[in-house]
Amino acid sequence: MSFANIYGHQKQIGMLQKAMAQERVGHSYLFSGPDAIGKKTLAMAFTQALNCENAAERYDSCGNCSSCRKMIHRNHPDIHVLETQAQFIRIDAIRNIQEQMTFKPLEGRRRVFIIDDADKMNEQAANALLKTLEEPSADNIIMLVTARPYWLPQTILSRCRHVRVNPLAAETVAQFLIEQQQMDSSKALLLASLSGGSIGQAIELDSEDMIAYRTELSRLLSTASLRNPMSLLTLASFLGQDKKEIKQGLKLLNTYFRDALVYKETAQASMIINADDLPVIASLACRLNGEQILQNIALVEKSNETIEMNVNKSLTLEAMAFNLHL
Repeated sequence: MSFANIYGHQKQIGMLQKAMAQERVGHSYLFSGPDAIGKKTLAMAFTQALNCENAAERYDSCGNCSSCRKMIHRNHPDIHVLETQAQFIRIDAIRNIQEQMTFKPLEGRRRVFIIDDADKMNEQAANALLKTLEEPSADNIIMLVTARPYWLPQTILSRCRHVRVNPLAAETVAQFLIEQQQMDSSKALLLASLSGGSIGQAIELDSEDMIAYRTELSRLLSTASLRNPMSLLTLASFLGQDKKEIKQGLKLLNTYFRDALVYKETAQASMIINADDLPVIASLACRLNGEQILQNIALVEKSNETIEMNVNKSLTLEAMAFNLHL
């Protein structure tokens, strides 16, 4: 992946290329921003450019040299990506990095360690990494990638160059879907609007399962009522038990409340995200006032934050459902 192939994030790319041009590349970087918006992709592109044999003038990777080919095939001996499906990144993983940093790079100009979901480091691992950041070496670079930088110790944050990655414009996401996924423009624009600025999210939404999920969520939203407690429990249960599925469902749910507020204030169907589901949007806008809709949006966002903290999912969703204005 080269910078040239990345959609959006031009400000961040420019900052990284300027560091290369001025030969002021740091020894540690923190790529932060919401989930699935390209943080790791940007870190990988930067890594590839740093070791590309032909990057001296264009400050980007060529994709053809030996280093680039090894990077693309994920077998470059000097590029190490730490990923974990476990709840924590433990100290042994950081000690392994420290051990490798005692040697010079085998082939590239720099050895790069990318720590994905860096906020998963437990206290012992974070303290070990801090010691490494306090004693940087010229041939090694550490790149932290996280959607939750506020979970990292301030001592680590202060020793990294921060690259804040923002959600993409819907037009940029749609452009990717049209050019890279050969999607028709109307569908691309809908998925881009629902994606929250995330290409990864837009691709996930393009599935039969997600289309069926959204259809059922819309139906439940239109029938749920405080007068029927079982309908609220059904809505809460439908949002699921898997954290990723719940967060996706909550994000979709909030687009309906956002659309209801916009439609209530403007009566313009062209300005809403779920334009293909206008009857449900119009019904919400008709029976709720602006303050109630804003309270719903805040409640869903708060529930999303609570789910992220690994609390009881069922209780969180049920409490949310019974407090929604419907």
